[in-house]
Amino acid sequence: MTVSNIFKMEMYRNFRDRAYLIVIGILTVSFAIAASLGIAMIFQAKSGHETAPLIFLEGPLVFALFIAFAAFSIIYPWHLMSTDYNNKVLSLVVASGVKRSRYYFVKLLATIVTNLLAYFAIGVIPVVLLLGFFHQEFIDFVQTVIHGFTANQGWLLLLNLLVSSIATMVILYFVVILTRGKFWGVFVFLGIRLGLGVVVSSIGLSIASVSGALTSGLLGNHWLDFAVSLIEIIIFGFAGFLMLKKQDL
Repeated sequence: MTVSNIFKMEMYRNFRDRAYLIVIGILTVSFAIAASLGIAMIFQAKSGHETAPLIFLEGPLVFALFIAFAAFSIIYPWHLMSTDYNNKVLSLVVASGVKRSRYYFVKLLATIVTNLLAYFAIGVIPVVLLLGFFHQEFIDFVQTVIHGFTANQGWLLLLNLLVSSIATMVILYFVVILTRGKFWGVFVFLGIRLGLGVVVSSIGLSIASVSGALTSGLLGNHWLDFAVSLIEIIIFGFAGFLMLKKQDL
């Protein structure tokens, strides 16, 4: 089986996972409602009307969505990566002649792509609503963000965000392989991320204090985060690959 066929098979299965498609749909509708309430609050404030009733609805909704999306951003990729362990598909795939090396990288890529598409679906409706009601304001906001990114080397921040996201997926997959897809592995993943975060933050603060300049320290932290993310990808990716290669399925 070729790499493209394995990728198509993974994407086909991911897009027919009804339970999580329903969750994505609920999150999409909820974010659209939150955006609509926010727009209504802005219009009421401009017209001098009372916005307290809408704030009473908007506040808890935004807080609940923040918690829900944070959980979803971990549980959904965990589900995509661990489902082959839980339904014994992985052993069948390997028995059919698919090389574990191919499966490892294709599974990782398919999970990343599926997550990006899910996040796009959840966020596109609020953006469309804002663009429709506040066309000029939205354009001005985007231009301001782009200018700020350009002036403050935002490309480095975006690159760091991209590499950090990939590192998160690699670590997540490492834990999935380590725990054979058991759900309690989510807490192992959170523990690893927390430990790595403490170490990186400590090193970053040390660099900032030694440099004596906050700006250069922050810029140095971006490079530090980028380097750490690359190291995480290499170490956990290699460890997960070797573990899957030798694992008794």
